This record gives sequence, structure tokens and C-alpha cells, in this order.
Amino acid sequence: MSLPRWRKRTSSASVAQKAADRVFLPIAIGQVLASAETLSLKDVFDDDGYLRGVSAEQYPEGSLRHRISRVLDHARTPKVLAGVTLAAAVGLALGRGNRKVQIASSAIIATCNRLSEIRTPYGRDGADQMTAVITQYRTLTALIPDRRLSDDLFLRAVNFQSGLSYAVSGISKAFGSSWIQGDALPEILQTEAYGRGPAAELLRRRPKLSRAMTVGTVVWESAFPLVYLLPRQQASHALSAVKLFHVGVAATMELPRFVWGFVGSHGAVGYVLDTRGNRRTFEKAVVGTACGVAVASALIAREKRKIAEQRRLGPKGVSQLQSAFGTVEYVVNRPSDNTDNADGTDGAVGADGARPVVVLECGLGQSLESWEWVAERLARDHTVIRYHRSGYGLTNARASSGDILSAVLDEVGIQGEVVVATHSIGSLSAASYVGDPRFVDRIRKLVVVDGTDPELLDADRSDRRRFGKFIQSQVHTLFAAVTGIYEWAPNAVQRQAGYTPDTQYSHVQFVFSPQNIVNSVREYVKMGTEGTLAELSAVKSVLVVASGENAEQQSALAKKLGADVEVVAGSAHRSIIGYKNHAEKVEGAIRRFIHAG
Repeated sequence: MSLPRWRKRTSSASVAQKAADRVFLPIAIGQVLASAETLSLKDVFDDDGYLRGVSAEQYPEGSLRHRISRVLDHARTPKVLAGVTLAAAVGLALGRGNRKVQIASSAIIATCNRLSEIRTPYGRDGADQMTAVITQYRTLTALIPDRRLSDDLFLRAVNFQSGLSYAVSGISKAFGSSWIQGDALPEILQTEAYGRGPAAELLRRRPKLSRAMTVGTVVWESAFPLVYLLPRQQASHALSAVKLFHVGVAATMELPRFVWGFVGSHGAVGYVLDTRGNRRTFEKAVVGTACGVAVASALIAREKRKIAEQRRLGPKGVSQLQSAFGTVEYVVNRPSDNTDNADGTDGAVGADGARPVVVLECGLGQSLESWEWVAERLARDHTVIRYHRSGYGLTNARASSGDILSAVLDEVGIQGEVVVATHSIGSLSAASYVGDPRFVDRIRKLVVVDGTDPELLDADRSDRRRFGKFIQSQVHTLFAAVTGIYEWAPNAVQRQAGYTPDTQYSHVQFVFSPQNIVNSVREYVKMGTEGTLAELSAVKSVLVVASGENAEQQSALAKKLGADVEVVAGSAHRSIIGYKNHAEKVEGAIRRFIHAG
């Protein structure tokens, strides 16, 4: 016999209220402790204290916002807010079963915490952020007139935030070399702030246990969503283990407030576990929507990459060489009929009276278009050749850079002197052929633009932390490429390049091609470094052009190569050829170097 509808509604409301009570009791305890801590502090909130107010700094002096922010920044304000929060937290603790008290207390705590965050936007941990989420969600969902719907949405939203926080934290740690290699916790325990307690001392004496706990943290956080697949009793045991983890962290690092926000969210997780099987749930709607958006984003990005590839094959696109070792993608820019330089001088000529051809080597994972600004200006009086190395773009030829370049020069009909300009790891690619018998008498000048120092590359590849960081960044890029996130979110590729719209489009789609990302990892791992400094320095004349951010490192490389160095002030590693104003300076440096004789 089924229950009447009104009894079902009463029963579901009772289940939701009990779950809310389990959420808010830990939150109340945590806020009492936090308020008591704030009230006990002295001097730190003064104008010269490390928790001084800084909110007024962002507004013009004398404005209304500045005057209001000055009140918020006052040294007494944190204690006033802590006093109000303490009273609300006590009400929250005593208001078990009272929905209206919980909503009012949540609104007060959320407001005070937000004002404190605006006043001093640092000094908070993940538990503080979870507390803010819970109190803000309760305040916002209270605006829904239907109590059952309001409470259900509140608890499911907190549950979703809790599960997402654990999973994202674990996955992020998995991409961090210090966590996956077991070094993170030992390093944290070496700090003055978190390594002073007896538990920290115990773990320092047992490094194997400490490393095991570090890796274990990555595993269980990443696997947290599996708790929703467990039977209810086993799921409760899993949540108890997670609570013990938070207690252990709080005890080890002497952070008594760390545990409460996360433990509070477990009440919402328990509610979702108890109501599994409902036909319509917040989680299903969110996951379904997210999956739909992700699939649509991925398909749009894939289509845009196809369009970019089709453009490359168009009448004004790239050329393809069908060689004995496969297809090679390249571009040739030839001088116009006007053979005068932009500065009014005649173009430099080689020993045989012909102007030298300029070959531009791309950086790691970069497109032919990355050199567009430089190539466009150099092509006023020089033939300029760009090509994609093995595995990039349309180049499927499995051959060395020297073999590919030789085939391209033969195809284009270039016989005379060649000047090579490289960017980033392209300098190591050039090192593989500048001493080749086919080129040794033809390549007399070499320009290294923010080049890769082979000794530093060896150090990075042999250091597990730095190598792990590189792999992490490439995995992030690959994820952005596959899901299409790069189309909607700002990224470094777009920030450090300012080409014409069509060129920018092609360049961005190339860099975020999964094939090219994977190939850049392969090239990074396999690029040879032995003897490269000797090969590069053996070229008759070498010039290093450095970005502003790498000036010191490039100066050291120039010394190793016995080369002069020019610095493009204000430029970064990509923007040195990606921004027109910087690229013009690079082109000018190359031109002067060619003319120098």
C-alpha cells in the first residue's frame, strides 16, 4: 500500500531537513572556531599587519566606493564581522530542525565571510571555500517558494560541488609531478608553517609512509565519484574514511578549521545516496547538460580545425612535396619586382651575386604561420622558405630535418647561399644539418631567436619534476584541444600572437591540433642535443635574438655560441615573433645581420 502524497511530501521534507542538520552542525563548529581565532588575534589587522585591509586600493581616492572600502579596511572591522559570525554560528548550531534559523544564519555567515574576503583576499583554504559555497547556496535556494524543491536543490548542489571538488583536486594533482611522484607531502612538511607539529615530525621520520600517503591522496580524490556506485553501507564507510583523512590533515598541519567545511558537505552527499533512483535529479541534469556542451564544443573545434586545414590546401595556402620519404608541407615567399629594401638600400647578395635564401625553422609545436610577420617583410627582397618538420601539419615524412630541407630546396630550385633563422627548439633542429656536407658550405649565417639551450633541455628532461611539469602542460593543452575549450577560454597561444585574422585562425587551430600536440611531446623527448653547441658555433656567423623575458638565459647561450646578442624589450617567448611590433625588430635584426657581410 503506497503512502498518500501529503505523507510522501512530509517524509521527503523530513529527510531533507535531517540532511541539512548534518550539513550545518560541522559548519557551525568551524565558524565558531574561526571567529574565536579572529577575535584572539592582535595587530595583524593594522595598516602594517599582514592581514591589513586592501579593498580600497582598487578604487580612486575620494570616490564613494573608496570611502566605503576604507571602512571595511579598518583594523576593527574583522573583529566586528567575527563577532556577528560567531553569533550566527551559535544560532546555526542551536537551530537543528529549524529551517528558517538555518537560512538566516547562513545568510549572515555568507555575508560576513564575503566582506572579509573582499577586505583581505588571501589566507583562506579549501574548507573556508566550501563553507562559503554551502552558506551561499542555502541563501540563494531559500528564494525558491517551494520548500521541497528548495531544500532538494540546495542539498544536491552542495553534493555536486563536493564531489566535483574532490575529483578535480585529485585529477589536478595527478598532472602535477610532485604529487604523482610522492614528493608533495614531504615538501609541505618541510615548511615552517605546516611542519611544526608532532604528527608532521612523525611523517618526516618515515619518508616512505609520507610518499605513500601523497600518492594515495591522488588516488582516492580522483576516485571519489565512485562512492555513488557503492551500496549505502559501504558508501558510509568510505565517507568516514574521508573524514578521517581531513582530521589527519588538520592534526598534521595544525589547522583546526580545515576539517569542518568538507565534513559538512558530506551531509549532502549522504542525502543524495539516500535518494538514489529518483527519476529527475539535479546531478543528472547537470551531468547531461555538461556532456552535451562538451560534445558540441569538441565537434565545433574539430570542424574548425578541418576548415583551417582546407584553407591551407587552398590556392593561397601551402605547397606539398611528394618526396621519396613522404609528404612535406612548405611555403615559399618570393621577392616582388621591387628589389629595394624597406629602408631604401639594395638587398644583400652572396658570393655568387645572388641574394641568400632565408629558411625559417619553427618552434616546438608551432605553425608555419608563427613566422608570418617576419617572412612577409623579409620576402620583399629575399626568397623565404618555411616548412613543417616530421609529424607536424601535413608533413607525414619520417625523415630528418636535413633530408626534408634538402628536398624542399631541390624542389624550389635553390642552389646558393642559405641563411637559417630559428625559433625556440628550431635551433636544435638546425644543429642537426648545419654541419651536413649538403649545407656546410651554404649555411654561413645563423640567427637564433629565443633558442633552446641544449644543456638546459637535457637538465629539464632528466629532472623528473621539470619533465613532469612539461608533460602536465601538454596534457592540459591536449584536453583543451579535444574538448574545444580553447575556443571559448583565453589561452597563452592567442594572448602571445597578434596576426591578421586569417593567419591567427590558422595558427591557433594548428597549435591546438591533437596530432601536433602529441608530436611536440615526441619531438621534445627525442630531439638530439649531443654536440649541438659545437655544430651551431661552427657556423661562420651566429646572432642570438632574445625576448625580454629570456634575456639573461639567451645571453648565456650567446656566450656558448660565441655570438652577438640583441634583445627585443617587452617581448615574451612566443610574442617575439607573434606580435607585429616585436617581429619587425626581429626582422630588422636578421636583415642587418645578413647585410653585415
